[in-house]
Amino acid sequence: MPTLSLAMIVKNEEKNLGHCLASVQDLVDEMVVVDTGSTDGTVALAESFGARLGHFPWTGDFAAARNESLRLCTGDWVLVLDADEAVDVLDHPKVREAIAQTDCQAYNLISRNYSETSDWLLLDQVALPNTSDYTEGAQFPYYGDAFNMRLFRRFPDLRYEGRIHELVVPFFLRRQLPMGALEVVVHHYGKLDYAREREKLGRYLALAEQDAAAHPLNEQCQFNLMIQAHAAGKHETAVRAGLAYIRLVPRTLLRVYTILGMSLQCLNRHKDAIACFETVLGVQADHALSLERLALSLRVMGRAEEARKHLLGVLEARPTYSPPYFALAELEEQDGHPDAARATLLRGLQKLPAHPQMHFILVQLDLRLGLPAQAAADAWTALQALPEGGGGHWHALVAGFLLKEGHTDQGRALLGQGLSIFKDHPGLLRLQSLASG
Repeated sequence: MPTLSLAMIVKNEEKNLGHCLASVQDLVDEMVVVDTGSTDGTVALAESFGARLGHFPWTGDFAAARNESLRLCTGDWVLVLDADEAVDVLDHPKVREAIAQTDCQAYNLISRNYSETSDWLLLDQVALPNTSDYTEGAQFPYYGDAFNMRLFRRFPDLRYEGRIHELVVPFFLRRQLPMGALEVVVHHYGKLDYAREREKLGRYLALAEQDAAAHPLNEQCQFNLMIQAHAAGKHETAVRAGLAYIRLVPRTLLRVYTILGMSLQCLNRHKDAIACFETVLGVQADHALSLERLALSLRVMGRAEEARKHLLGVLEARPTYSPPYFALAELEEQDGHPDAARATLLRGLQKLPAHPQMHFILVQLDLRLGLPAQAAADAWTALQALPEGGGGHWHALVAGFLLKEGHTDQGRALLGQGLSIFKDHPGLLRLQSLASG
């Protein structure tokens, strides 16, 4: 039976590392953990799992650190994980079966990135509802999947490449070694740490800029620069990198056109953005993000009917993706169809009954239309789904309506509930003064 090494690089991962190592301790034959300068309990935690420790001073080069972890591995095969990832026990037999085969030397695994909201994007992919059978990640309602090479046979000269978003695929391509895909999920929780994700934006953009400057004719470097610049809001840079990628790669990835189009939108270059999205849709007619973004640019260009058609297309293709509901409701209200706007938001709430922004926009629409009773009813519905939602506004709206209509006991009870959560909300405090006066 082939042996399997776990290869990791870590820094200050005391919070996450234990879960990761526990998830694979019965799967791998050895654990190799290379620390790049931790100041917390990461090293001690790795040692408690019996991991082989390596120490590698951080140089600003992810590939260099990864290659140190490969150097320390002794198994026939290598599984690469980050500290904020895990492998469910359901997939352990699949991994073992795969490395026993002789017709493949490397496997792409599914990298599953979890999200708490349906609005989240993974590059050009919208979030999907979590309906899987895994115990890992079961508590999170949405995810986005991507394929990454994480399992491969160990060769003496095996190396990662790239200062950022490092890859091992080029090694196998150059040697024409057979690669495959495996239905094994690497459960990734890192996208849920929003503060850490924001903190990474500047650092990762700097690394991508350094790589692209050093290797201007390398398409992967231009791709990395495009996605990091777009994420950091540096849209001029993202557009330059996206166009450079297109010049380098005749058969450009569809996601390049989608991300390029979004950056062009941010620069108000809507005509060029439309061309990007239409390129994607010419190949994949139900691409949800391109449909939605195309509609936004069409609206700006005064082509409201075409925009409406594309937004309806997104709702058919991805009924749990919320932004098209908001865009369509806004379009309908602006065109003088408030009933259609309400119907759109109610349709969204059928699919996403606990979506706070959907409830908020519906209540605000009611108020703009001069429908206080309907606004109170919709705010009450929102509180049934989100008892601590609304920031105090929903409690104030419903309690005020109840008090006005003479339902004093119910109004005071709801007012008390609201004040127990939102003690300083001015609307609730005003109602308290009136109710006790």
